[in-house]
Amino acid sequence: MANQYPQPAWPGPGPLTPPEAVKRAVVLIFSGAALAIVYGVVDGLTTHNAVFYSYSSTPSGTTVHQANSLASGIVAGIIQCLLWLWMAWKIKAGRGWARVLSTVFFGIFCLGLLVGLIGAVAHTGAIPVFLVTLVEWGLGLAAILALWRPESTQFFAAAQQAKLTSAYVPPYPSVPYPGPQAPGYPPQPQYGQPPQYGQSPQDGGPQQPPS
Repeated sequence: MANQYPQPAWPGPGPLTPPEAVKRAVVLIFSGAALAIVYGVVDGLTTHNAVFYSYSSTPSGTTVHQANSLASGIVAGIIQCLLWLWMAWKIKAGRGWARVLSTVFFGIFCLGLLVGLIGAVAHTGAIPVFLVTLVEWGLGLAAILALWRPESTQFFAAAQQAKLTSAYVPPYPSVPYPGPQAPGYPPQPQYGQPPQYGQSPQDGGPQQPPS
């Protein structure tokens, strides 16, 4: 089946304007980044298993110090927030690999949603975390659908072509060749320039224009 959306040609110098689908995806990604911080706080308040541990040795044995679950949840939320912001930055710049990587991240997030669902069924205390995860998953799904629309594909293709065009630099500057010159005579005038008359090479007098 023939492609109904041919690849667009690079329109020339100047920044590309993202289509509405890409702009909508960027807004959704920003919303997901803000919600990731909320997820970290809720997860830290409702989780009793810390992520970080420290060990100290004493004469009586080794003591395991459990880190604060709220701090660990906030750190996890900040990491997710930075990933969301990174994807939004690169997608707005027209990087096609960012769209693919965002799709991979969303696939991993789907597995996390499934794990959260199992935890919410087993423990009622995990329901708030699952609800925040579900909202974050919905934002990610809407962003991925917007990024794979035909107009978004055309934008990423045009941005890639623009990047390749701007990266090309001619190896040598373009200098017009004046052509062969006879020895002892002034150079021939270039196209569009009036002839110049100076001293005659034979007698040193002024060279008169031909009548």
